[in-house]
Amino acid sequence: MNISNNTLGIMIGGIAPALLYGISTITMKAGAEYKISTSSYLMVLGIVIFIVGLLSKQILNFPEATETFAGLGFAIISGILWALGTTLVNYSILKFGTPIAILSPLYNMNTLVAVFGGMLLFAEWKTVQSLPIFIGSVLIVCGGVLLSKS
Repeated sequence: MNISNNTLGIMIGGIAPALLYGISTITMKAGAEYKISTSSYLMVLGIVIFIVGLLSKQILNFPEATETFAGLGFAIISGILWALGTTLVNYSILKFGTPIAILSPLYNMNTLVAVFGGMLLFAEWKTVQSLPIFIGSVLIVCGGVLLSKS
């Protein structure tokens, strides 16, 4: 069976991470059930991410990929934003007992930010079909509205 690069990219960069992020969210909730503090959760998670980063450099090393100051700067900004978002989710679970079944779909509306950011900042609107993206975005918003009323 011959699978196209586009299909492989979707499976490896889309479907597999969706499953991993979903399971990660479940384990975050499980940790909160055992009352792990938000700071401890982030520190342990950071150590694990660091180790995975070291391993992935050995396994997924691409000669054309380099570590530039600009690239590292964006990695730092991404890490700060991700850590703050994760902090708020974990805090909401611990402090308010907010169900992950409501939080996860709401914070995953980040898809809208990423889609429209990619389309505008990186001119991806030139290479994607806009109508299905628009329809999908409307459905995401409708789902968020429904969940917020749960």
